[in-house]
Amino acid sequence: MAAERRSPRPAPVARRSSRDAGLAGSPRRLGGQRPRSAGRERRPPALRAEEVSDRSVAEAPAAGPREPDGWVLADDGAALATYVHEPARPPAPRWRERLAGRRPAPATVVLVHGWTLSAVVWDRAVAALTEVRPDVRVVRYDQRGHGSSAARGPLAPASRPVAAISRLADDLAAVVDTCAPGGPLVVVGHSMGGMALLSASARAPGLLGPRTRGLVLVSTAAGGLSSAGRPLVPLMAALARLPQDVLVPRAPRLLAQRTNYGPGVDPRLVADTMRAMGRVSGRTTGEWFSALMAHDESAALPLLAAAGTPVRVVVGDHDRLTPPAHAKALAAALPQARVRVVAGTGHMMLVERPDAIAAEVSALLG
Repeated sequence: MAAERRSPRPAPVARRSSRDAGLAGSPRRLGGQRPRSAGRERRPPALRAEEVSDRSVAEAPAAGPREPDGWVLADDGAALATYVHEPARPPAPRWRERLAGRRPAPATVVLVHGWTLSAVVWDRAVAALTEVRPDVRVVRYDQRGHGSSAARGPLAPASRPVAAISRLADDLAAVVDTCAPGGPLVVVGHSMGGMALLSASARAPGLLGPRTRGLVLVSTAAGGLSSAGRPLVPLMAALARLPQDVLVPRAPRLLAQRTNYGPGVDPRLVADTMRAMGRVSGRTTGEWFSALMAHDESAALPLLAAAGTPVRVVVGDHDRLTPPAHAKALAAALPQARVRVVAGTGHMMLVERPDAIAAEVSALLG
């Protein structure tokens, strides 16, 4: 699900310093507006775990567009909209750091959303995570072609298809390199975002370095989706031929609820989430559907297994799009992985049970 188009995107400011931009990293890749402080960030009130598990709708995602905190330039020049929540309680410096006038880098959690979604879908997860871990910094971004991010950069070769999971992997590496260059790191990928994370583990070995405390794979798969998606191929092929700026309606709420959520979800939460997402680009829907069907990251799994990076695999027992069999297959290929199957939850676990995701991230950070 993608957010409705905003006003024209500001061009990235190539020479603006990373300190001015408010994001850590290379100034070559950054531009846009200064992030809001943590205390002024527009997000739902913090959630207690018991409130989230009861599926309260009081803290549902706020409807309407929001301005990105900054921009990361992908390798092909595509501008990726980023949103940063700074820690309410930054880590205290040790005595050596105090003498040197340095502050330690906080742990950063990078959140990667799925197909036809946008960064706003993480609102409840950010609230749940920062409630239990006020010391963490949270970075999320709109994947290319989704939300406020460009679909293609000016440097992209015309012969190279942009809609490929490997392209999303390179984008993720650019976001981490720019927005989280130091300090402990946890990366969380939902659905297509989890597939991008698997691909990035092979394409960006730095993600598996010693500072990475772990990866969280939510409602995702290493491949094997083509048979389930075959009935939708003609429709998605037609959508892929539309211009990028043509928006199409989403599926009816009842259909979206049955397909993406567990049986106990409050319908108002589904409606509020869909409203926050807005309409979606038909071309984004069609092109990235094809990428999902062709997606196969089985070659990345041995590399991730050999690295030994802790992995948490989380799935709902009512997930119809990436059912628990995919999570169990991931765990079978990754000896260091732990699987959690959340009862009564569907594919949109990050909306239904953000407390489950927050718990896994917090456990990895220690």
